[in-house]
Amino acid sequence: MPAGCPRASLPPVMWVRMGGFFLLSLGLVGCQDGQARSENVRLAARISALEQQVGRLQQAQAKAPAVAAPAEFMARAAAQNCANDLSRTLETFRQDSIDGVYPAPSRLMLPDSCGGQTIQWVRLTGKAYAFTLVDEGGAELARASGP
Repeated sequence: MPAGCPRASLPPVMWVRMGGFFLLSLGLVGCQDGQARSENVRLAARISALEQQVGRLQQAQAKAPAVAAPAEFMARAAAQNCANDLSRTLETFRQDSIDGVYPAPSRLMLPDSCGGQTIQWVRLTGKAYAFTLVDEGGAELARASGP
């Protein structure tokens, strides 16, 4: 040490405080470490359970046959498309007509989407329409009506 520099020393109270702080820090780290370990064990068990569940689901999916769209669903979708297109056709006719009326059945041109569909008219007058689309057994697939 050079001769002109005073030696820096801490008072004993500071050493005690620093030692206490150091011991307290070690104690807190030890508590946190134990909590973290128990949390890690719990999470590892949960991950393992989820991985097993995913494995079982993948095996079940591999064994299951590919599911095709049910015929009923497709029939309902086709009927709803027809109902939407037919309603649009009827409304367009009414808007374009001088009197603002719906067409008579003899003047109605069915949309292409209604090919092969069975339409049962509930009402078709100059001021209103209502119809249902049914399957071969007579079960209703779709319905539409106007004013």
